[in-house]
Amino acid sequence: MNNAESLDGQYFDVVIIGAGVAGAMTGLLSSRAGLRTLLVDRQRFPRHKVCGCCVNGRAVQILKQAGLESGLKDLAAATTSELAVRYRGRSLDVPMPVNAAVSRRVMDQWLVDEAVACGCLFADDVTAMVEPLPCDAILDHHAVSASVTAESSHERIIVLRPTGTVHHATHPEVTSRQSEASSARVFARVAVICDGLGHPSLHQLSSFGAVAEHGSRIGLGAVFPRAAVDDWIKPDRVLMAVAQHGYAGVVEIENQQLNLAAAVDPAHLNQTKSPLRSLEAIFHSAGVPLPAELCHASIKGTVPLTRSARRIAGHRLFLLGDATGYVEPFTGEGMAWALTAATAVVPLLITAVRDGWSANLGTRWQVVFREIVRREQKICRLLSAALRQPWLLLPIMTTCRLFPSLTRHLVSQINRVPEALESL
Repeated sequence: MNNAESLDGQYFDVVIIGAGVAGAMTGLLSSRAGLRTLLVDRQRFPRHKVCGCCVNGRAVQILKQAGLESGLKDLAAATTSELAVRYRGRSLDVPMPVNAAVSRRVMDQWLVDEAVACGCLFADDVTAMVEPLPCDAILDHHAVSASVTAESSHERIIVLRPTGTVHHATHPEVTSRQSEASSARVFARVAVICDGLGHPSLHQLSSFGAVAEHGSRIGLGAVFPRAAVDDWIKPDRVLMAVAQHGYAGVVEIENQQLNLAAAVDPAHLNQTKSPLRSLEAIFHSAGVPLPAELCHASIKGTVPLTRSARRIAGHRLFLLGDATGYVEPFTGEGMAWALTAATAVVPLLITAVRDGWSANLGTRWQVVFREIVRREQKICRLLSAALRQPWLLLPIMTTCRLFPSLTRHLVSQINRVPEALESL
């Protein structure tokens, strides 16, 4: 394990900020390609993450293509083959391809370990900040004429600090000395930003802001033991309880645990003043019991979820995963999008390192990302919109029951590997 100070002054082909699925997979594939790669994360691993934990058909195929299928099986993941939607006592059971269900604590640590085994350096409990360059401001306003100017910057500079650095508000001079003593500067030919909602590592680059949409919901998540009375939650089923103010998905994962991931209206959270009360209301409205051990679980929350980054590329910068924006997934699409983007960005990283950076690499990433991720998110955007308009949900459930072939088509679209990715 590396720490910030030990990395000071080092040069890398690629520095990846954020060791979730997108970041760890990029680190793995980048290192396999022979690029000197550093992967950093602000949390100490292994760690829990507020997120769904389904590895859907597309994600499994991508992992298989990367030679990681046997490693996934070794995680003792649960398997699922059905999505069960519950709304106002009504039921819709949708057959799904056999998927894996494994906690992000286990999944992300596994991918990081695989990346390290390929030669990637990893530093956790480290906060990273990308320093602005003069060309960043130029690119914001004069994209065409900036290409030559930008070439004068041969690397990105990333400042690393221990996440737990103590700050003394009453003695700023002490804070300054501590920060200087414990911080490190590393240099990257390309920086890959995978640090999630709002991408905090780019806060000094104003043009990369990602503002939450009006009415964006709050994410809630918990992992807790399955109790004997939870036998109504079938082991091979992803349960989705839907209410007017939000929805919650529950699925069994490894070691007979349950994972809960929910999206709840902020107004309802403010009204109940309790994440547990909001979740209780969702399950009650849907007509299903509350999982027995949820009341004893540590329920963690997120900042408002739904948002889009203004830019997903810049000078020697690529954004991946939730850093590009957030669309609410339902049965593992989030991890599939992350793995898809990681696989697609590596050829651009290789080009940038071996042939030198050119302005059109950022443009190419925007085009590729739109082809392999943005278009694939349309179905989830529509489903998310339907869940925000409960009067639409009952007709949708009825349509799915009456036209199962249509439902199967939508499921296959979600789980297939995009043709654009296969061509890469």
